[in-house]
Amino acid sequence: MTNGDKAKRRVRKGETMVESNPNNWDGLASNIEKTLDETCKQLISLPKETIESRPNPGDWSVKEIVGHLVDSASNNHQRFVRLQVADNLIFPDYSQDNDAWVSIQRYQEIPWDDLIDLWRYLNLHLARVIRTVDEGCIDHLWIVDEDTWITLGELMIDYLRHLEDHLRQIKENIGDMT
Repeated sequence: MTNGDKAKRRVRKGETMVESNPNNWDGLASNIEKTLDETCKQLISLPKETIESRPNPGDWSVKEIVGHLVDSASNNHQRFVRLQVADNLIFPDYSQDNDAWVSIQRYQEIPWDDLIDLWRYLNLHLARVIRTVDEGCIDHLWIVDEDTWITLGELMIDYLRHLEDHLRQIKENIGDMT
């Protein structure tokens, strides 16, 4: 997986991508919460050398991956809320600038406990937003560019996939260091 990963789904205007069901959103929120609980317990005790080492030049450290996940939570919070206010949202996609975001915010220098807490609390809040999503907004569209639209429902589902992908990346990085 590259640092500038980008997962987008194309939908046609008016096409329903996700069947709206409150149990879907409660289950998704619960999965995020469970993932957080399990992962935070594992990450918090990692030694400094493990969280700050980069497997290869140009790769992110564990701290930087968690920092990227903070950025993801922050950007998706905006999308999840704004898509419940408006039918369509033109909002920039930051994925082409992932490395710059991580560098500018200097995640490598942030105390580990603070970074884990920030990531955890942002995600707990996102889980609450997902759990209480307005069912009438599930098909609202984030307009990425003239060729790409993503429904709120698909965006919320893809958030967990993105989170899990980067947690696998962390496990691979840790495995490479042992």
